[in-house]
Amino acid sequence: MLERDELSLVILIDYPGFNMKVAAAAKAARVPVLYYVTPQVWAWGAGRIPKLAQLISKAAVILPFEEPLLRGYGIDATFVGHPLLDRAQNMPTRIEAREMLAVPASVPVLALFPGSRQQEIDRHIDAFVATAKELSRRIPDLEVLVSVAPTVALDSGRCPFRLVHSASLTVLRAADAGLCKSGTTTLEAAIADCPLVVAYRTGKISYALAKRLVKVSNIGLVNVVAGREVAQEFIQDDIVPSRMADALMDLLDHRNSRRKDVLDGLAEVRARLGTPGAADRVARMAGDLAERRL
Repeated sequence: MLERDELSLVILIDYPGFNMKVAAAAKAARVPVLYYVTPQVWAWGAGRIPKLAQLISKAAVILPFEEPLLRGYGIDATFVGHPLLDRAQNMPTRIEAREMLAVPASVPVLALFPGSRQQEIDRHIDAFVATAKELSRRIPDLEVLVSVAPTVALDSGRCPFRLVHSASLTVLRAADAGLCKSGTTTLEAAIADCPLVVAYRTGKISYALAKRLVKVSNIGLVNVVAGREVAQEFIQDDIVPSRMADALMDLLDHRNSRRKDVLDGLAEVRARLGTPGAADRVARMAGDLAERRL
């Protein structure tokens, strides 16, 4: 149980279920609550926003459209910029990235991002590998890099391509194009200026429920931020290796107008993500709230 005299502020960070319970306890103790990285209520769960408005004192959001959305429900929300931008400050150049990965400067490179969790990888890796094999047939000198989390191991029989652990931005900087599972990786691709195709597959029941609940027309975060389809999306049964290979061929060709269109769109996304320093802005917010409480 929270005691009012023991706390001047509660900060919630991206743990929705548990956070709502803590926020309710803080509200009961009249302790202000700052929520950093709020749930993706814009995609689903909009019915939770009024409850959120009752419990929190301020929201620090990392996507630009979240501020007006939450303010429309009476939540004191401020867009602080995306934390990925801080990581990008030390991002290598394309030449440096290829040197770090021992990839020749002249060869075309495809990056695969099948997911960070084993369940995601199991659902994507076979189609991603089949797509890469089809592209390797069309482009014999193609280098394929598979970006994976440090704990992930893939059998070489299932994935014959080189695995690169814990270096997502470096892989994207080295690549000419990427095939990415929907999620934060698509924003990393925008920051790294790597044209991409987005793919996502989940269980049939989960997908049927999501189709009823999801309120946005695109699933890839890069497209959600852009407000339009910058990166082509392949969802569920549309994940067909030959079709994804066709889309990626356009992006791997530096003379193709589709590649230029995607790069222009990614530049728009980068501009919308704000500027580095999100953590510092949130720290100042927390200090202001705590001072008011004291």
